[in-house]
Amino acid sequence: MREFIYRTRAYFSDTETGGIVYHASYIDWAEHARTEMLREMVPEKSQSELAEGDAGILILVRSISISYEKTGYLDDEIEVHTSIVDMRRLSCTVKQTIMRSGTVLAELKVGLAFVSAATKRPALIPDFIKAAYEE
Repeated sequence: MREFIYRTRAYFSDTETGGIVYHASYIDWAEHARTEMLREMVPEKSQSELAEGDAGILILVRSISISYEKTGYLDDEIEVHTSIVDMRRLSCTVKQTIMRSGTVLAELKVGLAFVSAATKRPALIPDFIKAAYEE
């Protein structure tokens, strides 16, 4: 499965005392990267459109682990490398690496669950999403 790269910058709102990136900012960047990856891979459907109607699907974080490797700072140019490492019937696992100029700042492993918007119960991953992720 291919890798998606999302680029951003460490803004003042991402930092705490002394211009050091706040730990939760890495999770925000990872979420933004997954959202933009979905937009690129399934351009005909936004997340809100996926959730609409009786067949609506929500993509929820089921688990997350993060390893902080290096400190990020205000104004850093950030890249989030995202790839699907495991696709099952109802869930998938995503690996995300957050970097600054080739230096790994954090590594995340995120478990995503697919849930029916109507029933809030586990749902099969739609074929068009599977196909987009597997390309």
